[in-house]
Amino acid sequence: MAKNATKSAKATGKQKAPKKTGKVSAGKPAKKVEAEVEEKAPKARNEMSKGQNPVILHKRKLTKKEIEEFREVLVERRRVMTGDVEEMEKEAFSDETKSVSTNHLADSSSEQWEQEFTLARIENETEELKEINRALEKIENGSYGVCEATGDFISIERLRAMPYTRITIEARNKFEREGGGEEYGVYPERGV
Repeated sequence: MAKNATKSAKATGKQKAPKKTGKVSAGKPAKKVEAEVEEKAPKARNEMSKGQNPVILHKRKLTKKEIEEFREVLVERRRVMTGDVEEMEKEAFSDETKSVSTNHLADSSSEQWEQEFTLARIENETEELKEINRALEKIENGSYGVCEATGDFISIERLRAMPYTRITIEARNKFEREGGGEEYGVYPERGV
């Protein structure tokens, strides 16, 4: 039977390719594993933004120079925000704000509102600081610029606008429409 297969291959002029035995530890052929890795890797692409003045969104792997620029921006933003938060904490918890005005009810309400407003700003800026630190960690581990929700590249234009973003604008829009995304910092809009 093997001789017949060899004779028919010679007659048609086609040679059978030898079987590849290169296996990976999981028992998959090497080419199949490579294909799976390529499938999971984000694809570079350009597309147009939506809106009145659309621009080209460049979705590709960042160069080392671009990553270094984003690192510098993030480190500077963290430095500024850390100082801002410390200053606001001093203001919110100063002796001045601890003593409630006894002159007039409107004065004490105004002072209380200012303190609550400052505390809300501290909370927001502290959250932004967490996102900045997360982005710096992603730079260190080589995953910066890749959407945590979809695995696609985040457009360079989005990163320039918000260098600590974790997801693409498409993923954000989808979460806003359909719900979910809290783990990426997307929360449903609150009704007033």
